[in-house]
Amino acid sequence: MHTQLSNDMAGTWMARGYGWVAEIDDQNIRIYDLTKISCTASAEYPLAILSEGLSVSNNVLTLKRGVTTYTFDRIDALPGLCNRKLSKKERKNPLYNFDVLWNSFNDEYAYFKERNVDWKRLHDIYRNKIKANTSNAELFAICDAMLSELNDGHVDISASDKIMKNAAAIGNWDTRPNADLKGTRMAIVAKYIKTPKRHNISRTIWGKINDSLGYIQINSMGAQGEYGITDTMPQKDAQKLYLKYLSRTQDPFMDDINGMNTTMRKVLNDLGDTKKIILDLRFNGGGEDMVGLAILSYFVSIEKTVFYKKNRVGDSFSESYPFELSPAESTYGGKLHILQSHWSASATEILLLSSLAYEDIMRLGSPSEGIFSDILEKKLPNGWEFGLSNQVYKDTKGISYEAKGIPVHVDLDYPKDEYEFVDKLKKDLETTGDIAIEHVINN
Repeated sequence: MHTQLSNDMAGTWMARGYGWVAEIDDQNIRIYDLTKISCTASAEYPLAILSEGLSVSNNVLTLKRGVTTYTFDRIDALPGLCNRKLSKKERKNPLYNFDVLWNSFNDEYAYFKERNVDWKRLHDIYRNKIKANTSNAELFAICDAMLSELNDGHVDISASDKIMKNAAAIGNWDTRPNADLKGTRMAIVAKYIKTPKRHNISRTIWGKINDSLGYIQINSMGAQGEYGITDTMPQKDAQKLYLKYLSRTQDPFMDDINGMNTTMRKVLNDLGDTKKIILDLRFNGGGEDMVGLAILSYFVSIEKTVFYKKNRVGDSFSESYPFELSPAESTYGGKLHILQSHWSASATEILLLSSLAYEDIMRLGSPSEGIFSDILEKKLPNGWEFGLSNQVYKDTKGISYEAKGIPVHVDLDYPKDEYEFVDKLKKDLETTGDIAIEHVINN
């Protein structure tokens, strides 16, 4: 069966959207990033990792991975651009790399309208800054400045540390250290939870605030795999152990989902007798959508369609497809209160988006960041990597929350600036207590 399936898959495939061409043989799948002016070898994966989600019918290949469905049409051969061998000079050409970057966004990015960006105008502004002798650092600073106009947390570009360091000086970037989000969230736990339990270097922390109120702080929708890390293990040793297992695993995606399910069963075993639970996602910047959805499944009792998803294809979009959330085998019977902030982003927002389908779930804090798409990762001819947003998520009423964020029932007006956000929470802890947690305690 597996051999026949592989034979059916062998060949060349053009994705509907994504700017991908795929070449498949009996062992690997190779991805090329295609634009009107370029074709760049991007990634290669063992076919075995993806085989469970792959199917072929009538020369259409479908890959289901997590909440996403990718569709490819069989083509006779690689496009001619993919067979063109660029010289080193061509690969490094600053104007060519800028044009590939601009065209990639022009072809695939989904939110120019929502983010009030005239992409063609930006092309003219920033391309005119580039000359044939523009340095790598100068080019990087120009590209970064153009992409920053999108104000999209899922848009990024990266190069070597040296290039980025030099570009930072040119672009006058904010190089301050990150605000103390970790210290702040740990201070919240210390104030409210007498005997907290932890999973994977405090990715997940839980305990009881009192006999009737439980508290769960989940700080990442990734790195949740069960790799033998204990609460008492020094952080350096825990990180070393985690990376060791991560390098050996065949499927870290499924490890994270399975690990989160294992943790949630432990959590409900400890907190299941409470009347209310606080799920604190204010510091959770994302990870894997399916991890967040696994968490939510322990707090719902009815299977529902919770969102619709589509991706950009040319000047339009693919057909939307639904995601159905099913309850876990054993679920919590009390009231769920979710705490969120502008720093609740990406995969965390897929959980928040899905919570809209359940009217009994309460959300407190501030609207989330408003970045929902998976990051479409690509490469430039010079080797730099970049990411963009090409997918659209909508709730069951057809509303997109991109650039707006998921709304709350109780708005606590948290600052968007991370330093101001941390300062507010720390001052609250020293005076009134955490306003969101106190609200749930007293209501």
